[in-house]
Amino acid sequence: MKRLHRWRLCSVTGWYAGLRGLAEGGDEVGRVVNQLAWPVIAENLLQTLLGVVDMMMVSHLGASAVAGVGAANQVIWVLAASFSAVMVGTTVLVSHAIGAGERAQATRVVKQSVLIALLIAAVLGVVGHLYAEEIISLMGAEPEVVAAGGTYLRIILQMVFFMITMFVVGAALRGAGDTQTPMKVTAFINLEHVLIAYGLIFGHFGLPRLGVAGSAWAASLSRATGTAILVAILLRGKAPVSLRGRGGWRPDFELIRRLFRVGIPSMIEQGLLSTGMLLYGVLVIRLGTKVYAAQRITFQMISLSFMPGIGFATAATTLVGQSLGAQNPDRAQRAAWRATFSALTWMSMMGFLVALFGRPLMRLFSDDPEIVQMGADALKVIALTQPPQAIAQVLAGALRGAGDTRFPMWTTTAGIWLIRLPLAYLFGPVMRLSLAVIYMSNIVDSIVRAIMVYVRFQRGRWKDIEV
Repeated sequence: MKRLHRWRLCSVTGWYAGLRGLAEGGDEVGRVVNQLAWPVIAENLLQTLLGVVDMMMVSHLGASAVAGVGAANQVIWVLAASFSAVMVGTTVLVSHAIGAGERAQATRVVKQSVLIALLIAAVLGVVGHLYAEEIISLMGAEPEVVAAGGTYLRIILQMVFFMITMFVVGAALRGAGDTQTPMKVTAFINLEHVLIAYGLIFGHFGLPRLGVAGSAWAASLSRATGTAILVAILLRGKAPVSLRGRGGWRPDFELIRRLFRVGIPSMIEQGLLSTGMLLYGVLVIRLGTKVYAAQRITFQMISLSFMPGIGFATAATTLVGQSLGAQNPDRAQRAAWRATFSALTWMSMMGFLVALFGRPLMRLFSDDPEIVQMGADALKVIALTQPPQAIAQVLAGALRGAGDTRFPMWTTTAGIWLIRLPLAYLFGPVMRLSLAVIYMSNIVDSIVRAIMVYVRFQRGRWKDIEV
């Protein structure tokens, strides 16, 4: 009873601290949170809008093309879990080093991370070259979908080096507190991507008409440009971290061990999340190509409302890491609460707008009345996940910044594998209900994860973790 009473008191105190932090938007912590978060939000919004525009162009090639590219992207994000360990480890170690005033150590972390990224890219490139169609076919897709998805997946994985390097360098800059540079680079290459995709998908500007392959080449070539720009910036030595000099490039196995000790739980988390979402797609794709096309389109649109969560979670990770590196846990806690309530406000609002304008938004992607109706109904349901998703995303980011990467891994495992997938299987293949009803599983999953992460954060043990 005493433990329950203490927990309730702690909960009330935590919510009060968060509300007070939201009200005090002009304080130093609030300003820094916004300075870090909004460039990340803008960057991810640009990436998502790029995916939306890309999907709109691919949709002119037919439902099989949409389903194929959607299936390939789900596989890509499963494989991307292999380098999420490096990204999270890089952000956390760099943020702690910068907070402690050890810039040379932060630079060593970046160089070791790039070495690991090169190795991962080589492995994924071989996998994509040899087994692209086979991987897509494992999802149970129709032959036309396998052909389109296999083509897209092979090209992306053969050029995956540029994706990984961009992500790792961007993670290092964010950990150092520079979220504007990755945003500006993303804005530039997104414009390039749209122009190249339009030319290669449809055969404009004197370029060959490549269809789905054109979309994949556009993504890869724009990422190559982004990688070159980011590496050039770090080689100039004016960024918070650097790639200059010969020192730090020889494998440092102790530093690599620390990177993976922090990052591997996040890798497992992302692997479980991505694999779970892949299986989620498998459940939906077996209900028909139109249902799967509607699911991919709705996910693309609702992902817009995830952007504030990603941005404020990144801000929480960076500020918690830097604050703990500077031995200031109170500032870390204020930053986490400020970020959480900002994300809660923005994600709730965006979810409402996506649900309200679901039908006209669906018509941007498809003129098939069945797909439009399915998607509009589903968006109204999935919009309800945004408030708990905001809490879960940002507080999990705060825990990662402290080095507590295992608990978010367990919450993801419980949410996806014990709640979302079983309920989706029940509502979908077993009961043959609509896509909107299948999305009810997302609501339950989000609520459970939000509660679990909130309780963990309130206990405060993250303040004493060493990375």
